[in-house]
Amino acid sequence: MEKILVIEDDVSIREELVKLLQANGYLAVEEPPCDLALLDISLPEESGFEICRKLRQHSDVPVIFLTARESAEDEILGFGVGADDYIRKPYNSSVLLAGLQGF
Repeated sequence: MEKILVIEDDVSIREELVKLLQANGYLAVEEPPCDLALLDISLPEESGFEICRKLRQHSDVPVIFLTARESAEDEILGFGVGADDYIRKPYNSSVLLAGLQGF
């Protein structure tokens, strides 16, 4: 079973993600180690960009930003800090699951 790190500050979205992942054979975890990371960008203590930078210092695990931030600049920055994909909220569950299978 693949472990997916889920960092999302909105409780309802996080719960929805955990249920979706579990229903499709993944295990949602709150900290590394993991096989893939789903990161929100706008977080209360530390941005998803910074979390991605830290992950990249010691891991090549795939990172997907799952965020409501829509600007091209944010997307470019996301890829610049090491993201493998950038999905905007509200997300389509089928698109998200297809993205996970690509890694």
